[in-house]
Amino acid sequence: MSSVPSRLPGVALLDLLRGNPDFRRLFLASALSLTGDWFTFVALNAFVYHRTGSAALTALLFAVESLPGILLMPLIGSLTDRLDRRRLRIACDLAAIVPLAGLLAAFHLGSVPLALVSLAVLSVSAAVSSPIPEVVLPNLVAPDRLPIAQATLGSLYSSSLLLGAGLGGLVTAAWGSTATLLIDAASFAASAVLIARIRRPFSTAPVTRRMRVRTDTSELWRFIRDTPTVSALLWLTAALRLCYGIVGLLPVYALERFGATDAGIGVLYLAQGIGSVLGPFLGRRLIGTSPPPIDTSPLTGTSPLTGPSSRRRLLVPGGALAVFGLGYLALAQAGSLWSGIPAAMAGHLGVGACAILAINGLQLASPDHIRGRVMVTAFGLSSGLQGVSSLAVAPLTVALGMTGATRLLGVLAVGFALVWLLYALRLPKPPGESDR
Repeated sequence: MSSVPSRLPGVALLDLLRGNPDFRRLFLASALSLTGDWFTFVALNAFVYHRTGSAALTALLFAVESLPGILLMPLIGSLTDRLDRRRLRIACDLAAIVPLAGLLAAFHLGSVPLALVSLAVLSVSAAVSSPIPEVVLPNLVAPDRLPIAQATLGSLYSSSLLLGAGLGGLVTAAWGSTATLLIDAASFAASAVLIARIRRPFSTAPVTRRMRVRTDTSELWRFIRDTPTVSALLWLTAALRLCYGIVGLLPVYALERFGATDAGIGVLYLAQGIGSVLGPFLGRRLIGTSPPPIDTSPLTGTSPLTGPSSRRRLLVPGGALAVFGLGYLALAQAGSLWSGIPAAMAGHLGVGACAILAINGLQLASPDHIRGRVMVTAFGLSSGLQGVSSLAVAPLTVALGMTGATRLLGVLAVGFALVWLLYALRLPKPPGESDR
């Protein structure tokens, strides 16, 4: 057994980054592109709101950002498994510079429609490229290093939100939106260079340029239906995102419940971000130290996660969903900002652990030839259902009040977690697994 997982996360991560140049390049490419995206999104939100004065239209940006990935999910999944993943990611990085030029023109012309069209095109590129790092990670990292690599890559979204949104606002305020867009374009170019320098293959399956969207989609749904672990983790992902809309109430709690200023909003979002970053690492520690092998076998209809910690790989993310719900139930009871901060942090420890461990489980449970379609499905579900939940929170808040809406979604999260845990315990136990 490797000693790496037993080390402190920071030490293990530094060892991995130093010892695996291919993972280091993938990590840096993902960090650059995600941080640059938040730079642009902050500038775009400010532009649309200042041009229209409409909070509703500004909120529409989230829908425009997420819809392309949902509508094109079958095509994107087939692309990820049928084409050369390295070239596909590089092409997406370079192609993203074109809609950024469109946004630059929109900002100078004051055209909101052009900005929305450019965002939609940029979102298509992001929908194709974003799942690729998660898809290829098991091919770039040795099995004993995979847990820390998974947790690190998974925490990038939250850490890039903290860094990118904060710095993006400062850059836009200091130098204007043009500088923000140019920085984002440079991040995509740098990402393409880093991806091109990765030496290990992005896929172990044969590459073909023949597109078979209908056949590939049918094969995907058969795989999900016949592999209980995969279907269970997708259901868990769906449940998390259906309840995630309560996160949009954090600013309301800061201003109305706690009587804080804009700084209070920032503090609650900071607590959210810290929890989301730490969650994947805490979840990894709770699962244990023995990573199971990547499944490369034909469909068996049983859980492909094997080894002494396989049961925990299902139970821990389910428990993390319950922690998310309990954190927001505590927030509904909080009477001050100082009691709201630990509640928000605890809730997002659950979010980070649940989301990333579910994705990691899907990585491990999916053979290389179909992993792209599985990951695209997970990303599409997350994006689409999170948007639905965000839209549902507004009428729920009107009908039940802020506290009532928070309690309802918190109870739903805890309730689904309990049902899911009971289901996970009934899944077939892989041969040779202990009862731990």
